[in-house]
Amino acid sequence: MNKPSSKGIKLTTVIIAVFVLALSAVLSNTSVAENTEVLTEQAN
Repeated sequence: MNKPSSKGIKLTTVIIAVFVLALSAVLSNTSVAENTEVLTEQAN
């Protein structure tokens, strides 16, 4: 019983880790885009 549950926990952990990485990547891309827009406005 311990082996299937530990595999499930590992799989869940991997899925959560991938989701967090993807979310942080999206947030960082958004902030970079906003920063670029601000720099463009300041340059004009």
